Amino acid sequence: MQPVQARLVTACQQFLALGVVLAVLTPAAAVLSLDIVSGSAGSELVGTAPVAPTGALSSATVPTTPVEAEVTEVALTDESGSARALAGTTVQPSTVSTDRVTSRPQPVTGYGAVGVTWAAGEQVDEDGLEVLVRTREGATWGDWDTVEFHDDHGPDPASAEAQGARPGTDPLIIGDVDAVQVKAVVDGAESDALPADLKLAVIEPGTAQDTEKVAPAAGTSAGASYDEEFGERTGENADEAISLQSARAAAMPTIFSRAQWGANEAMRDKSSLRYGSVNGGFVHHTVNANDYTEAQVPGIMRSIYAYHVKSRGWSDIGYNFLVDRFGRIWEGRYGGVDKNVVGAHTLGYNEYSFAMSAIGNFEVVAAPDVMLRAYGALFAWKLGINGVSPSSMSQKIGRSTFPAISGHRDAGSTACPGKFLYAKIGTIRSYAGSAAPTAPAPTPPLEIGDPAPQSNLVGAAYPDLVVRRASDGQGLILPTGGLTAFSKATAVSTKGWSNRPEVLVSPDVTGDGVIDLVSTSRKGVLRVRPGSGEGKFGATSKVVKMTRDHTLLAAVGDLDGDARNDLVARHKGRLVTLRGTAKGGFKRTVLGKGMGNYAQFIGVGDQNGDGTADLVVRHVKGSLQLFSGTGTGGFGSRSKVAGPWSRYTQVTGGADFNSDGRGDLVGRDRKGKVFVHFGHGDGSFSPAVGPTANVRSLRSLSSAGNLVGDAAPDLVGVKGNSLMVVANKGTYEIGAPIDTGVSFAGSDLLINAGDWDRDGAGDVISRSTDGILWLYRGNNAGQLAAPTQIGSGWGTISGVTAVGDVTGDGFPDLLGTGTNGRLSVWAGTGTGLAPSREVAGRSVSRAGLPADLTRFDWVIPVSDIKAKGTGDYLVRKATTGALYLYAGTTSGVARPRFIGEGLGAYDLAG
Repeated sequence: MQPVQARLVTACQQFLALGVVLAVLTPAAAVLSLDIVSGSAGSELVGTAPVAPTGALSSATVPTTPVEAEVTEVALTDESGSARALAGTTVQPSTVSTDRVTSRPQPVTGYGAVGVTWAAGEQVDEDGLEVLVRTREGATWGDWDTVEFHDDHGPDPASAEAQGARPGTDPLIIGDVDAVQVKAVVDGAESDALPADLKLAVIEPGTAQDTEKVAPAAGTSAGASYDEEFGERTGENADEAISLQSARAAAMPTIFSRAQWGANEAMRDKSSLRYGSVNGGFVHHTVNANDYTEAQVPGIMRSIYAYHVKSRGWSDIGYNFLVDRFGRIWEGRYGGVDKNVVGAHTLGYNEYSFAMSAIGNFEVVAAPDVMLRAYGALFAWKLGINGVSPSSMSQKIGRSTFPAISGHRDAGSTACPGKFLYAKIGTIRSYAGSAAPTAPAPTPPLEIGDPAPQSNLVGAAYPDLVVRRASDGQGLILPTGGLTAFSKATAVSTKGWSNRPEVLVSPDVTGDGVIDLVSTSRKGVLRVRPGSGEGKFGATSKVVKMTRDHTLLAAVGDLDGDARNDLVARHKGRLVTLRGTAKGGFKRTVLGKGMGNYAQFIGVGDQNGDGTADLVVRHVKGSLQLFSGTGTGGFGSRSKVAGPWSRYTQVTGGADFNSDGRGDLVGRDRKGKVFVHFGHGDGSFSPAVGPTANVRSLRSLSSAGNLVGDAAPDLVGVKGNSLMVVANKGTYEIGAPIDTGVSFAGSDLLINAGDWDRDGAGDVISRSTDGILWLYRGNNAGQLAAPTQIGSGWGTISGVTAVGDVTGDGFPDLLGTGTNGRLSVWAGTGTGLAPSREVAGRSVSRAGLPADLTRFDWVIPVSDIKAKGTGDYLVRKATTGALYLYAGTTSGVARPRFIGEGLGAYDLAG
């Protein structure tokens, strides 16, 4: 065991001793979707913000002796850039071409890493080469993931270190897997040839024979020398130098040494050690997985070190320092932590700066607060001993001017250090400016129950959204209604339907105002049965023989403006109209020819907004065209209807399923599943809503208006010799907006809070831009009362979300993350909020949701949209304003389901 350097218990150490924390960023719309899952010390959640174990982590599990990392390099192309000669040996024969290659699977031992390099001098644009990696555990291969490639990571071009360097990707930590495979694809580059001497590097960090729990070793300091052979501080004044330095600069944070991560000093090039100046510092990230344990960090360090030296040809690991998700700082490049060692981190600026890289991928997750504080402490000290204020916003670094603390992307064309860590550069500057003050002792954490969001605002059992209209700030409620669904098919007539090839419902053709049923015999003779309004139909009231040999019968509504409903059909390849007459009969008119390649005529009502009924026809190959009605009994222009129509075996239409006054289309796929496409009124239709039913056994499927007594349209079909009605359950996706009567102008957060005061009606909370929380009591009809202030100082609280009653007192509560990075609960009291308490034994995840949610600007947890129990998520696609449902399941969430569009008019939701 190495001795604890008692004199190095600095402000940063004292903070770390308090425990590590979890930081969660708020999505763009200031709405955060959270599931709280039971956790324990050391638990990790892939795809969420990094989760740190509870308890102090001022120590680490480290090897007791240097550990040899092994790098296995596999050729992917030869010196000419061709992979053909390698086919069947190191690359898959079937994948070889001039612009792409896939390696054969390579075995992996230990907590592995991979990277891809190519010959020096090859001009490869970042956008021109894509490198993808997948891994296998057991017999199962994972998905292909992109490996980051940034040509501005590395030694400066004029340096001696750069002469032997190879360009390549960043190293990717793949973890404990059985095999790895990579593929490289050239796309969009000036040359479509693969780079010459392309190689896959598989790195095994080695396994320590013995490990021990140790405190951080003290880094070197001004006035002490650095022993080249053993990597230890020497000199009789080494300890005293630290105290002297702390008197004129920020306190030195604790730093784990190279020896403590098992660095093999024989690997690096000792002759390339150089010193420069420090006028500023850069924040980087390593772009590897975020779910590593504290004991795996030394191995990750060794993997990065081995890849940089053995595969990239650098003299040493590129970064001066690294910091893990537990807030522990590690010595990177050799030469002394208090010396201005020239690294290989920020191309063009290495001689004038230093860099610390965060271990993890912060393009996809938020950096925990302990990591940000570690950055602040290290930068304050390192800049301070070089006479640089960490608050300086104008530092001459090489040929350019930067703030004293900058992100890597500020100095080059790169995404590094990831959008979420880059967004916290200001926080790092703040922490550095205050020299990482000691945090107060926390109050005892509070055990909480499982979240159960309450989302009903209009008195129904289904969840609702509260939104703000962008144009005027007005608050509205968007009710949901349980999703469009149908009951099981019921027989309403059991004789005589097997010999009816075409059966469809039609708007009233008998003159009694009730929907009727129209069918044809095998010879095409048309029969009309009057509807009863209760899902049943009377005996035949009209027989029309003029329709012999006609097919593709469809009810289209009123084509000629005489207030009588009409039919269309096909006869000998021509379009025929059957216009209703005053005596209940039909007048036949033959229109255009060329209809032989169509499989279906579909009545859809007025689809282009000109006030006349239109016709949709389905081609035998599945595409749809809209025939625009003229209003005089014929059809004019034709236009293609965009949509996934070829997936359906039958399409029917005309009924209005979302009560917007426009006819919709219903499609049935090959498995019998039914989907609805809402009409827009301009000849186009929405994405598919559903599946809403399964009617695989029915033929002659027809959509209708109300058949069984409610306002929702039903379906009719034939099964064997029976006529079947498929009743609509009356549920729906999103209802018409309800005006709340209040304005949310000046708010930056909306929360559907549940029944806050337990009066039986759901309530809403907003946060104004000055950090004040306001409670708006609801009335179960969508209107909200004037606001009451229930809190202040909430501008610094991120991830605020309503989670129902998790404290067990019967009142809904709020969760959020404060500036200390700790997940906390604010218990509702019915009139306000109790003081915050840190949450114990919990960690945060969006259970089952994709790790990358950047395409959505709303991610809102709601109660079960079907009112059956399991909570769901509503997400809005930022580019289209379309709303999708991720329905909760016992194992996560179901596939996303489209439920509405046109929500781009709102800029805030909860």
